[in-house]
Amino acid sequence: MTDDSPTIDEPSHPTRTGQALGELKDLFTGPRTVGDSIIPPLVFAVANAIGGIPAAVIASLTVGAGFVAYRVRKGRPIIYALGGLAAVGFALALAVRSGRAETFFLPGIISQAAYAVLAVVSIAVRRPMTAWMSYMFRGWPLPWFWRNDVRPAYTETTWLWAVYFSARAGGQWYLFNEGRTALLATFKVATSWPILVFVLVGTYVYGNWRLHRLGGPNVEEFKAGTEPPFAGGQVGF
Repeated sequence: MTDDSPTIDEPSHPTRTGQALGELKDLFTGPRTVGDSIIPPLVFAVANAIGGIPAAVIASLTVGAGFVAYRVRKGRPIIYALGGLAAVGFALALAVRSGRAETFFLPGIISQAAYAVLAVVSIAVRRPMTAWMSYMFRGWPLPWFWRNDVRPAYTETTWLWAVYFSARAGGQWYLFNEGRTALLATFKVATSWPILVFVLVGTYVYGNWRLHRLGGPNVEEFKAGTEPPFAGGQVGF
């Protein structure tokens, strides 16, 4: 009795939090870092304020190409950097065509709104978005996620992401309509990695806590076909 309580309860929280912080390193050192998404828009806004759209186009493309060159030099996968460069090029084409600098941010606004809708739809069909994200990242058995003693944790964390995407899309859309390019870039950056870190940590820690409360099997128990009562204590989300 004295051995069981510390083993289950006390170390579990630091373990979950430690894993969450460890996995967050991928935001800065993984195949796609935060720089890929937050630096080009910031460069665009600053260059536009100084030299207009032509300067913003040159500066943004230079930064995007710099990310690709850096990854090639380091021997890292360049697919994400190339995708980011293509996205920047498309957004720049829209800005040049419309003659409005804020149009550069329109694809991002649309994508955030689409993610918000997708999150809500995934909840409605009982296949929450965060479960799919975890499945693709971890490769755990898909049927495990859909159990009634597992799925609620992923449903509840998906609501968090739906709110996050909606807030980003709504705030950017308002500033887009106001033509506030500099403020739009600031809002985009501020709601990117600073808040994203909190959303990711919150998802991970709350999700693990909720799984423990639900009392379902951990992944290894599910794979082994263990019958209840389950030991549970799933680490990872």
